[in-house]
Formats: sequence, C-alpha cells, structure tokens
Amino acid sequence: MDTKPRISTTIRGRVIKVTKTKGGWFQIDAGKGKTISAHFKTYNVTIPMSLQGHTVIIEGVAEKQFIADDLQHLAGDTVNGKKQHTIKTNPKRRLTFEVKGMMVE
Repeated sequence: MDTKPRISTTIRGRVIKVTKTKGGWFQIDAGKGKTISAHFKTYNVTIPMSLQGHTVIIEGVAEKQFIADDLQHLAGDTVNGKKQHTIKTNPKRRLTFEVKGMMVE
C-alpha cells in the first residue's frame, strides 16, 4: 500500500475468527502476527461461524486504520511543549477491508 490510505485489491487468506455473523464481520491472518479486520459492504450478508479456519479469496477495498495522533499531526493540530503529539509508527497498525465479493476454497 506504500503511502496510499486506500486501495482496491484481492486478498487470499485464512479466516482466524468470525466476530459477527450478521453483516459478515471476520478476521483474516495477514502473516507475521498481523490481522486484517474484514466486513461486507452491505449489512444484509450473513456468514456462518463454521467459516473459521477456511481459506477465502476476498475482493474489495483495503484501508489503513490511523491512530488519533496521526490524524492530528496531518491536520496540523500539534502543540508545543509538554502535550506535543508524536506520530506513532506502529508496524502492527491494523488494516480494515470492505468486502465486495468472497469465494471460499
């Protein structure tokens, strides 16, 4: 993703956990200890809890999740002195994925 906050892409991965069946909320293993939180664009999709452990191919929009300090820094809302904001570069920053289509292997 480099410096882009959003991209349209296709991802293949193993479902770690189905967090909410209504709306299709689940987590995918991204490797190296990272996870991707995914959900369907439309709320009327229901996925089974038995999807956990299966490999899926999903298509949609991946988006970086920013920390509040990052957003304040980008907006120029930083202050000097004791309360100065710092950019937190967290390598485990989560990605969210808005699913438009899914195929189970």
